[in-house]
Amino acid sequence: MIVWERFRNHCAWNGGAKQISVDAVIPIFMIPILTVIAAQSLLCTAAIFLITPPLIYYLHHNFLRFILRTKFFFMWTVTSVLMMMLVFEWSVVPLLEILPEENLVFIVCVFSGLACGYKTRTLADQFIQDGNYIQGLELGEGSGELCPSCRRRTPPKAFHCRVCQTCILGREYHCKWLDCCIGVSNLRWYLACLFFSAIAFIYGSNLTMTTVCHPFILIGTVLLPDDCSDVYQEIDIAVCFISSIYSLLVGLVITCYLFYHLWLIYLGTTSNERRNLGMESRCDDGMLKSVSRLFCCKI
Repeated sequence: MIVWERFRNHCAWNGGAKQISVDAVIPIFMIPILTVIAAQSLLCTAAIFLITPPLIYYLHHNFLRFILRTKFFFMWTVTSVLMMMLVFEWSVVPLLEILPEENLVFIVCVFSGLACGYKTRTLADQFIQDGNYIQGLELGEGSGELCPSCRRRTPPKAFHCRVCQTCILGREYHCKWLDCCIGVSNLRWYLACLFFSAIAFIYGSNLTMTTVCHPFILIGTVLLPDDCSDVYQEIDIAVCFISSIYSLLVGLVITCYLFYHLWLIYLGTTSNERRNLGMESRCDDGMLKSVSRLFCCKI
């Protein structure tokens, strides 16, 4: 609590000092430190990428899960995007291996993903404040079942979110990485965010790898990295390489989740309904269930 109290801004803000939660500050320092450590050698790279997921799980299981609406994962998302942009524009582009139109496509995808993510959060907050996720906010109104948590009758396919503390129409889950609930009102914007983010991460990763590594021509002008054995000779090149690996992994995860949601739309259901009906895999128990909810955004 003493450390928490030190993160107070005593500037002349309207309404007094603003307090910054410790869980929101941790990713801002954690991601750059882990990146620099991973850039030292191939062994350090393997160690960091293997240790980071259990470390995040440990923080979540022992500390963050006690905070109802932690900003840790949202700030991890923001910090990751900013780091990718800064490394790409300040270290990769000056190497003069990337065409201007390639850089333009990358920037457009990044800002499109950011805009869709912002719209997703805005719609979620707006409908929670206005109470438009459900029809009839007073006790006893509506034609659906009575929610035992908020004590209101909700329409079909409305489910209660313990983080948002209201019922969400067509609820998928509460996404930790965007810090908002995904439902009928913002699902399209969320899918658009996944689409542009997947392209930005994977495309940026390919551009970075083919710049810092020795590339080979796959088809026409499409390049893929071939030999990356000398990337650790300079720290800035190594940081670019680590950023590209991280971007590739994140992009693949986002792509899988995008196809998962498209599959759910094809089936005419939601992930929340499948979970409530017991249609998840039997291995989704214990620690595996916790890991799935941690890294697949589910609450």
